[in-house]
Amino acid sequence: MKPRILLLLGVGVLASSACSQGGAPASNEGAPPTQARSAVAAEPKEAGAKLKFKDGDDRERFSLKPKDDGAKLVDGEDRELARYKWKGGELKVSGPDDAVLAYVTGGPDVFQVKDGAHGAVRYTFAREGSGWKLTDAQGAVLNTVASEDGGASVRGASGAEALRVKVRDGKLSLRDPSGKTMLATKTPVSPEAAACLGFDSLDLPLRMALLFRLQNPAGAASP
Repeated sequence: MKPRILLLLGVGVLASSACSQGGAPASNEGAPPTQARSAVAAEPKEAGAKLKFKDGDDRERFSLKPKDDGAKLVDGEDRELARYKWKGGELKVSGPDDAVLAYVTGGPDVFQVKDGAHGAVRYTFAREGSGWKLTDAQGAVLNTVASEDGGASVRGASGAEALRVKVRDGKLSLRDPSGKTMLATKTPVSPEAAACLGFDSLDLPLRMALLFRLQNPAGAASP
C-alpha cells in the first residue's frame, strides 16, 4: 500500500507542476498582442478637429473637415462644397467636381487669391497695423478686420460695421450689427480667421479658404 500511495502522490505533484508551468506562458504571451490592438484602435484617424459652424437656431450650416493633404468643406447635410489641397506652400481651391476655383498663395502677412488658371490676382488679404485689409484686383478696399476686446470687428467698403466676432465661455460667435448671432462654433479658431466669413464679396469656398490659410499661416511643405 505504501509504495502505491507514494506513486500516486508523485504523479499528482508532477501534473500540478506541469499545469502551472504550461498555463503561465500562454497567458503572458496573449497579453501584449491584445494591448497592441487596443493602442492601434485608440489612434486618431482624422487629420485634426472638425470646424463646425451652426446658425443662431443651432442648425449646422457648414463644416471644415481637415485632411492629411488639406481639408474639405461640406454643408449641413454633409454634401461637399469645396476641396482644399496643399501644393507646396499654396492652397488649391476646387469644387466638388474637382474643377479649380482659385489658388491662395503667400503668407503669413499677405495672402493673394488667384484665379483658377493660377494667374491673375483676384483679391489680396494683407495685414495692416494690428488688423487686416481685403482689396480687389484694382486695389479697392472691400473689407477691413480689426482686433477688438478679444474678438474682431469686420467693416465693409463704406467703413460701416458688417459683422462682429465675439468669444465667450469657449464659444465663438459671429453677430450682425444688431447683435443677432449668425454663426457660432465651439471649435477653437482665431477671431481674425473667423472674421473672413464676413466677406460678402467672396463666395463661401473662398471665405473658408482664407480662414483655413490664417489658421495655417506656414502652409504645408511639398512631399
